[in-house]
Formats: sequence, structure tokens, C-alpha cells
Amino acid sequence: MAISGTIARLLTSLKPVLPKGGTLLEIGEANWYGDVVPDFPCSNLDNSHAVAKDFYAELFAPSRILSIDDGGTDLALRKDLNRPLELDEQFDVSINHGTAEHIFNVAQVFRTMHDWTSTGGMMVHESPFTGWIDHGFYCLHPTLFYDLAAANCYEIVTIAIEEIKRQAIIRLDNRYHATELAAAGNLPNNSHLFVAFRKLVDKPFRIPRQGYYSRRLSDAGMKAWGELR
Repeated sequence: MAISGTIARLLTSLKPVLPKGGTLLEIGEANWYGDVVPDFPCSNLDNSHAVAKDFYAELFAPSRILSIDDGGTDLALRKDLNRPLELDEQFDVSINHGTAEHIFNVAQVFRTMHDWTSTGGMMVHESPFTGWIDHGFYCLHPTLFYDLAAANCYEIVTIAIEEIKRQAIIRLDNRYHATELAAAGNLPNNSHLFVAFRKLVDKPFRIPRQGYYSRRLSDAGMKAWGELR
């Protein structure tokens, strides 16, 4: 799964809060997308997976990287992400590199990252939001991530809409920002969501209930849910 120019910018914005020298769990082994020229030292520009690892080294110098990817390089662990994983340790950072949408049991990906991220650690997701027709099984919406955070006491560090082709980033100020953009016709047609959480408590994973059905939305949010159908 690829690190594009927009993702690189968003990940770089997390540099102050990423644990220097921390361990990294990759859900999908990253490669460099190639839409921007690397501005950091690279060991092998012809190897996109090596460039991605060089980017990590520049970003927070992880002491260990474990990649779970059935189609990755020889360094990746080939495991079925539809099923729970048995690992030997928890990690300081876990990243879903646009992998969850390709896994039929998408909820297990979120549970896996919760289970194997240490308390105080960071979880980063990047998933299709609008467009990307037939790219994967799913496009994921902001409500999923806001409700996932509420159910599991995650701190929302950042949520942003990114559009790779235009190198555009829209940071969401709150859970209603995306619906306001949609109502105004200002959502990009082919976009991703980039989400960074901090895991605050050591508790078992909880499946979220959508905010609309638990009546946790504002009046304006409840109204938008109906009007945007």
C-alpha cells in the first residue's frame, strides 16, 4: 500500500507526536507512491518499498518494523487479516496503509490495530472516502472514525480528507465538517480519509454504534443525516 505525497505531508505533520525510535506495525507493507520526489536520504530509489522505509527512518526512526501483507516483500509476514493475529508484542505506532478496504472482515482490522497498539500509542488509518470505484470492498466515512474513537476512548489527533491527484488536503475541524462540505457540493470526487488516533486506555476493543442511532449527534447533524440521503 502506497505513501503518496499527500500522505507523506500528513504523516510528517505528526512528527512532533510520533515516538522517536518506537516500534511500528504496518497493516499492509508500504511502498512509495511515486507522485512526488523524495526529499530525504534514500538507500535505493528504484525500490519503492525501500524508499518507504527510508521515509519512516527520517520521520521517527522506528526501532523495529513488522509488516503484515500477504502480497508484500519477503520481509512481510503473510497472515490473513480477516482473522485475529497472534503477535509477540504491542507496538508504539500502527498504520493501516489503505489496506482495510480490501479486507472483507474490515472490523477485524480495527480490532487488530487496537489489540496490538500499546496504551499511549498511535494508530493511523488511510482509506477511500469518495470515488475509488471498485478499488476495494468499502469506502469508509467520517462517522466510522468518530464513533470508533468514542467507543474506545481514542484521542483524535487529526482527521483529514486528501485528494491525491490534486495534492489537496482538507483538515476536518469536527464530525460535522464533512457533511457541511457535502451539502455545499465541496467534497472531492475521488478522495481518502486520513485519521490519526492515540490509544488512551488499556481496555478490550469495543464495536462502535453509529452516532445517529445512539442519538449523539447535534440537531444539525441529525438533520444533515436525512437531507444527504
